[in-house]
Formats: sequence, C-alpha cells, structure tokens
Amino acid sequence: MNPHAHMKSQSGMSMLRYTVFDGIDLIFLDVKRETIQFYAQSHTKTFAINHCEEGRIECKFSSGEYLYMGPGDMSLGWHIRSDYQHENYFPTKSFKGIVLLVDVERAQPVLDTLVTDTHIDLAELANRFCENADFGMMMEETESVRHIFSSLYAVPDQIKAHYFKLKVIEIFLLLSVISTESHERRVSYRKHQVDTVKKVSKYLSKNFAKRITLDDLSNDFDVPASTLKRCFKGVYGVTIHQFIKECRMNEAKRLLQDTDDSILQIANAVGYENGSKFTSTFKDSIGMTPSDFRKI
Repeated sequence: MNPHAHMKSQSGMSMLRYTVFDGIDLIFLDVKRETIQFYAQSHTKTFAINHCEEGRIECKFSSGEYLYMGPGDMSLGWHIRSDYQHENYFPTKSFKGIVLLVDVERAQPVLDTLVTDTHIDLAELANRFCENADFGMMMEETESVRHIFSSLYAVPDQIKAHYFKLKVIEIFLLLSVISTESHERRVSYRKHQVDTVKKVSKYLSKNFAKRITLDDLSNDFDVPASTLKRCFKGVYGVTIHQFIKECRMNEAKRLLQDTDDSILQIANAVGYENGSKFTSTFKDSIGMTPSDFRKI
C-alpha cells in the first residue's frame, strides 16, 4: 500500500507530495532552473523541516535577509512567524531536496498515539528551534541527519507507506534531543552583497577564458576582496576559482561533443595555453581525458 501522493510538474521543476500522517506531508523537490517562487503561508502553525541533498537554494526573506542551503544542510522554520514568507532562487540551476511540512495542531494527536512513552510537543519543538529568528535554524550535516534523510531518496514503492512513517517519527525523535546551540549555522547576506555576487557570476560566465584575479574583480565591482571571496562562496557554494574552472570544463565538454576542434584548440578556447595542463585538469574534474570523453 503506497501513501497518498500528489505530483506537480512544470518546466524545470517536479514536486512529489506524500501525505504520511494526518497533518504531516513529505515533499520531494527536483529543480533544474534558476527561479521558482514559493510563497509559504505565514501566520499558520506549520513547522517546516527542509533538507538539501544536491545543488543549492537561496531563500530571500521580506526582511531583506538572504540564507543559503547546500548539500547536507537542514533548516527548520515556523510559519507562524511574520517574516517566514520568502522567495526561492537556485544559484546553480539545480536542487534536489525534501520538505517535511507539519500542521502542528492536526499532527500532535497523531504523534501522541504513535510515541506513547516519550511525549514530543511539536509546538514546543518548533519554538525551541525558531526562538532566535523568524526563519528558524540552519544546520550543517551531521552523521545522524545524513543517515535519516539520505535513505528517503531511494525507497522502493512497495514499502514507502511504512518506511516514510518510520522515518518521520525518527526525525521528530532526533530533533527532540538535538542541541540548538551546538549545531547552529546561520550565515546571512544582505541584498547589495547578493546582487554584486550575481553580477560577478554573470561576468565570469561570459569571460571565463580570460585570466581573471580576485583583485581585478574587487576593483571592477568596487567591493573588498575579502568580502567578495566570502559572499561568493556563501551564495554559490564554491570559490571563484572553482566557479571559473567549472565554466571552463562545461564549455570544454560542449566543444568536444559539438565540434571537430583539436584538443589544443579547445584548451586555448577555454583559457588554457598548455594542452597538457588542460588535459590534466579535465581528467581531475570529469574523471577521464578529453580524448576519451569525445569518444562517448
């Protein structure tokens, strides 16, 4: 018996929603685009537990605060807070993750019948994690969190109904004993910082074949080098150097597949003067040499 599921799809996005218990929904998101607007209804007693498996997501709040989640990160939000409302952006045009939505008033009696020896107060749990900010709490991956969520992404259809129920209870039990102080990771950015970083990203995406230094970017975009370095990593999850290399490798793959240009010509086209350096970097990044990739 499978749990009740509802699929919603649009260009570059699929959302599969399972009702696990009354008042408790498990949502699987798979996004392959930059922008999607999700407007969570605020002022409701809904507790949201979010997990990022792949890619990156930006949450832009009405307060002007920007928060980011990367692979392994978990966040918790309390919709009753006035500033929970936010828009989402996907800096890497890729995101795969889970949202556990808990309607506290409907879910509490269900949980009470399932966990009889240990009372878990959902409203108290939500307040504890979200007491210091309207959005709530952001946590980096721990072994226990990784174990719970990673197993949810590949469950055989025939056992989903029971498996999801067990995992949801396990998540609540884990949250009931997690210390909010020892796991908190909350680094936020302001609009002008994010806007500058996105301009830098667009510039690099078009000019990755050039030799570009951090100081050049600092001067061109009128931002301190240390601030640019920190904010870029915060938004995109990689350093500027890594971002440039990814752009070069992606273009190199395209040229290897779509043209008959020589390896040296392609190396030069993506910013490498030395063919052997290009081949070595390509193999380290892609897992095979340019020549082998071209044969695929």
